[in-house]
Amino acid sequence: MKTLTGRLLLSAILWSGAALVAGGFLLSLAFRNYVLSDIDEKLEMLIDTMVGISEISPEGVLRFNQPLLDQRFATPYSGWYWQISEEGDAAFRSRSLWDFELSPDLSAKAFSLRLSEVEGPDGQLVRVAERDIILPEADRIFRYQVATDTAEVREAIKEFNWLLLSALGLIMLTVSLALVIQVAYGLRPLRNLRRVLVNVRSGSASRIEGDWPEDLRPLALEINALIDQNEKLVARARTHVGNLAHALKTPLSVILNEVEGAKDASGKAIGAQAANIQRHIDHHLKRARIAGGGSGPGLEVKDRVEKIARAIERLNQEKGLKVSVSVQASIKFDGEKEDFDEVVGNIVENAGKWANTQIAITVQRLNGEGRRPFLVLRVDDDGPGVPESEMEQLFERGRRLDEQTPGTGLGLAIVRDIVELYGGSASIEKSGLGGLAVILRLPAK
Repeated sequence: MKTLTGRLLLSAILWSGAALVAGGFLLSLAFRNYVLSDIDEKLEMLIDTMVGISEISPEGVLRFNQPLLDQRFATPYSGWYWQISEEGDAAFRSRSLWDFELSPDLSAKAFSLRLSEVEGPDGQLVRVAERDIILPEADRIFRYQVATDTAEVREAIKEFNWLLLSALGLIMLTVSLALVIQVAYGLRPLRNLRRVLVNVRSGSASRIEGDWPEDLRPLALEINALIDQNEKLVARARTHVGNLAHALKTPLSVILNEVEGAKDASGKAIGAQAANIQRHIDHHLKRARIAGGGSGPGLEVKDRVEKIARAIERLNQEKGLKVSVSVQASIKFDGEKEDFDEVVGNIVENAGKWANTQIAITVQRLNGEGRRPFLVLRVDDDGPGVPESEMEQLFERGRRLDEQTPGTGLGLAIVRDIVELYGGSASIEKSGLGGLAVILRLPAK
């Protein structure tokens, strides 16, 4: 389990299940012992009753001076039996045994009550209580045995166990439902905190506000302190970069003015390198500005994309280039207009260089619950394309796969830099139109 909710539920349900299983086992055992104890008490009482009505006749034969009142002892295979045995003589037994005779071990004396389960008449499993008795009228040992069929007892235990299992199953279901509700209720503040953090990350909130439980309040305070510290660090870094860039711009401007129009090789080299430094300064100034993230109202994507599309059509009207635009309604880019125009303009301009007659631009929102919202901008062209093995090289700074086409090879590299600074991604794949498709994933409002 990778979720906190799943772990809490699993551990709670496992412990509850283990407790119910243990409790059910103990209840079943207690019921079985109670039923058997009740049967054993009845068997012992019957032995005492039999001893009380026993006597020795003048002929020396054991007999009852009055009959047992329970008629089950007179019905064959009724499930209730008695037998009195003496070593060396035939057993005196109930009519219910019919042609069956219990087989006591008379060599092992049993002057205290002994209980056992043996096979009885008609294949019945009977519980036997037996005890050795010496009657006052004769100095002889008689083995008194009373037995009962355990089928009813086993059936009663089985019914109880089924009832117990059903009850415990219902209890487990109820407990599991209660645990789900309890965990969901208990973790609700964490889910609320997650939503607030998503809002902070997307720029719709600047801090974690609200009344939090005592357990989460220190966490909320620490996150707010971290947000404040991060804002100060970003502001300080942007200030330092800006100060450094502006400090270099003035001497660079002087150098560029001095070498402007120079015809000697050294002057041209100095001018080229100074211009290169100027581009790097502008690039890092932009990075410092983007590092602050987007927190404004957002930029309407449809209007900007349509303007860029019309501009590219005008630039390539001699080859009849058509740019189709499909943008979902109300999509906004969470960033600066200049950055969006530079990124999308670079991609569409590059597609215009290679496309034969058609470019397709589509923009859709990515829906991800609990995550920062993003949009996907895709630009397809019907140009010649490039081999799949060389697609990733197009994002390398200064990389050009065709030296014949004008350009510096910096466009797509700059695009990826800007997109990644916004927390997005840029990729290239084969287009359904036959050329290339550039896919940008950008933060949305």
